[in-house]
Amino acid sequence: MLETFISSFLVMLDAVGRIFLIIVVSGFLVRKNVIKQEHIKAMANVTVNILLPSLLFSSFVTNFDPKEIPDWWLLPLSCIAMIGLGLGLSYLFFPKSFRHKQNLFPLASMQNAIYLVLPIGRFIYPDQFNDFLVYSFLFIIGFTPTAWSIGKVLITGRSFSDVKIREFITPPFVASIGTVLLVLSGLHRFVPALVLDSVSLVGEATIPVSNIVLGATLGSISLKVWPSFFDTLRITSIKFIFLPLATILVLHLIGLRDSNPLLASLMVIQSAAAPATALIVQVRSYGGDKQTIGSLMLISYAVCLIAIPFWVAVWSVI
Repeated sequence: MLETFISSFLVMLDAVGRIFLIIVVSGFLVRKNVIKQEHIKAMANVTVNILLPSLLFSSFVTNFDPKEIPDWWLLPLSCIAMIGLGLGLSYLFFPKSFRHKQNLFPLASMQNAIYLVLPIGRFIYPDQFNDFLVYSFLFIIGFTPTAWSIGKVLITGRSFSDVKIREFITPPFVASIGTVLLVLSGLHRFVPALVLDSVSLVGEATIPVSNIVLGATLGSISLKVWPSFFDTLRITSIKFIFLPLATILVLHLIGLRDSNPLLASLMVIQSAAAPATALIVQVRSYGGDKQTIGSLMLISYAVCLIAIPFWVAVWSVI
């Protein structure tokens, strides 16, 4: 059992480490002033308005077939449930200050469901990556609308009562909902191959550019100002202890490992993944406490480097 745990841990650590190398190099380039603040903002805006919608559109149209996965709707619901649990725990952990700390809640509940998870899947499950890809994009059907509506309001520190409905309508939100409806209606078959190929080509840039934005933003964060220890402890405990534990418990109870081990592993990875790149992109694009969010993100990614390999290894020996 110990040998299996160590083996699983090291394999996953290698995969996660490769992704983190991109983040570290991007941060280093910011420190050396090769990447400037205006470059980061421009890349963030391009990611939100062009790259991510293109990736969502091309991936859903190409990979999503409701007939092959009749229970597909359970995946976005499980994503929403995971986010809901994280938000619920956040309110419980901040009972007297949740109105002032709401911008921290997405960091405890909304994980990097694509930009971090997909590269890990490519390294760990090369022979099953197409299935891994489909499951991942079905999962984010629930993530994207939630993160770009509720997440956007919370991370920018605004009140829901002050937000107009049209502010929820962001390009990634429209792309995710619109493309799912397009596929379910069968109209995706009429999308010209030339259009799909062009959109797909643009979308392929999303993952590397987003990781560069994340690394560059983290690299520009002052290392002299840090969030309070108690806030950090509460947020990281929810994200990297309580959510993975709850996920593993549910997966074990429903026996998903026996019926679909790849999907079960994906869910464990998702539960222990660091906060979403989209959150820092939202702060860059729409405003918010960049220093606090960035420093907590920096800490969270450092913890994630160990958390994902640890929980995947735990799952492998249960």
